[in-house]
Amino acid sequence: MYDAPILKKAIEVLKLIVREGRPMGTTDIARSLALSKSTTFGILKSLEEEGILVKDPSSKKFNTGNTLFELARKIVRSTDVAVVARPFLVRLLEAVDETVLLGIREEDEVKVVDILEGHKDLKISSQIGTRTELTAGVVGKIFLSSMENEEVLGVLERKGLHRYTPNSIVDPDRYLEELEKTRAQGYAIDREEFLKGVTAVAALIYSGHFPIAVVWVVGFSSSMGDEKLPAVISLLKATAEQISTRLSPFVLVKASRER
Repeated sequence: MYDAPILKKAIEVLKLIVREGRPMGTTDIARSLALSKSTTFGILKSLEEEGILVKDPSSKKFNTGNTLFELARKIVRSTDVAVVARPFLVRLLEAVDETVLLGIREEDEVKVVDILEGHKDLKISSQIGTRTELTAGVVGKIFLSSMENEEVLGVLERKGLHRYTPNSIVDPDRYLEELEKTRAQGYAIDREEFLKGVTAVAALIYSGHFPIAVVWVVGFSSSMGDEKLPAVISLLKATAEQISTRLSPFVLVKASRER
């Protein structure tokens, strides 16, 4: 059987960064895998050139990049995510009685792949297949929060920040501050930033360390006020974690079967 030592080392480097779930420097990686720094640097540089890893210019550390995210997303297709997530979304809907949506990222957009509407006469509605810009509203905010600021700035340069309502954040520095807050709290919130009179909260769904989908709750601000929001956020985060737990082993099984 043909042996490719450098390929095996590259895979070990990638597995280590994914397993750690945090940015790592060349020295740390070399020490952890008993590799020379020159070999490690060469592997990291190659993976960076392919977009599989990204390097933070300030810390000089490496983390998973957009190409790896795209590969993970393609392994777990939108139909798979929707099927696995559905029972959890139903329970979330019954608990919050507000519109619940599930979406996946496709390039610089987020596409709705499932929607459950509350039992109220007056409610927020949408359609499966609806797309929004990656920089728009709560779904953009939560997806961008999973990226390094350098990648975020690249997206903002391509797509820009639009003023949908008077509450929209259009200043890049302030937007980055909002993303830092989102990362710290583990959810994103939109208080009439995308649609006037509408409040939304979102949380990411992961497969392993990779964000592959988003679940969010949308309601009129009059019904999603300060008294109700904490409970909605708690239920939303728990739902995202439950779906992530189900999808993480699921993707490994699928990947092994498709080799």
